[in-house]
Amino acid sequence: MKKIIYIIIGVMTVIVLAFPAYAESPPENPDLLFDIDEQLDALGRDELEAQVPRETRELMRATGTDKLSVGAMLLLSPDAFFKTVAALIREQVLQPVRTLASIVGVIVLCALIGALKTSSGENRISQTFSLVCVLCVLVSVITPVLDCIVATSNSIKDTSLFMLSYIPVFAAALSASGSPITGASYSVFLFTACQVILQLVSATLVPLMGIYLALCIMGSLIPDIDIASATKTIKSIVSWSLGFFVTVFVGILSIQTMVAGSADTVTVRTAKFMLGSFVPVVGSALSDAYNAAQGCFKLLKTTLGAYGVVVAALTFLPVFIQTVIWYMVANLAVIAGDIVGVKSISGMLRSCAATLGILIAIIVSFALLIIVSTTVVMMAGLGSA
Repeated sequence: MKKIIYIIIGVMTVIVLAFPAYAESPPENPDLLFDIDEQLDALGRDELEAQVPRETRELMRATGTDKLSVGAMLLLSPDAFFKTVAALIREQVLQPVRTLASIVGVIVLCALIGALKTSSGENRISQTFSLVCVLCVLVSVITPVLDCIVATSNSIKDTSLFMLSYIPVFAAALSASGSPITGASYSVFLFTACQVILQLVSATLVPLMGIYLALCIMGSLIPDIDIASATKTIKSIVSWSLGFFVTVFVGILSIQTMVAGSADTVTVRTAKFMLGSFVPVVGSALSDAYNAAQGCFKLLKTTLGAYGVVVAALTFLPVFIQTVIWYMVANLAVIAGDIVGVKSISGMLRSCAATLGILIAIIVSFALLIIVSTTVVMMAGLGSA
């Protein structure tokens, strides 16, 4: 009886094993199974593109990077970027040149009146005319300086609001590419920085810069009041604070990224080892497919990172060019005033140039904070296997 049972079991085993086993072989090109555009749509590409500021979207359209895609990011070239910069300069340089010509004319006229004062001895008339000249120059310069202050504030606000929508999407791409710890640290870090910057700009930047400009102009118009030392101290404090703020934030993020990148590398290699060792027969094929998927997700991460850097750079670019042009105009006018000896106008213009210099430092600091932070995180883990 036992022999019969053994024979039956053996026959059934042979019958079962006689059926051929079918398994799908891995594709020759696993990248074809990964649709970057589909993944970008799943992450909310349309919503993210809609959050880009309108002026920035126009500049991105001019450079061919208005669409969030791999092809659009590859189209960005130095030639297109410099053409965009040249177009912005041509668009914004006309009014500053006219203002500079009018200021130089007023400076020359004031110098001629000063020479007539020396020959005729009419001090009262020359002093009155000198004050009128200073007020004329002030009216010509004060409006562009205030426009630069408002434009800087708006650019920082627009970039911060875009980053609040961009950070979760980029953090999700980081997590999908095998860097969940890096994505979490980046999300918490830059989200906090954007919130702090947004509150500081909306509550303090415009009023404080207006107060600083008023103090500088008052010190130049009323020589008896010594405000120059106070304004220089304020400028030094703001400049050093901005440098310290950016250095500390980027340094902390860099350290966190290095540590988190090492942890993410260990996680990825552990997953590959588990697939290759514990999955029978097709473990090596699954490990290769996992490598291919990681490469595709890294492409997704770098595409999103490059898009965020382009948006931030092009948002700050117009106001940066505008402020630099007016800064150069103010300094050229200061040189003209110093040459002909009109100290009152030179002092007032030097105050406006100091205010514009602080604005340039603020623009560069906040732009570098976002661009460098995103680039550091984007480059993390690209070389990990």
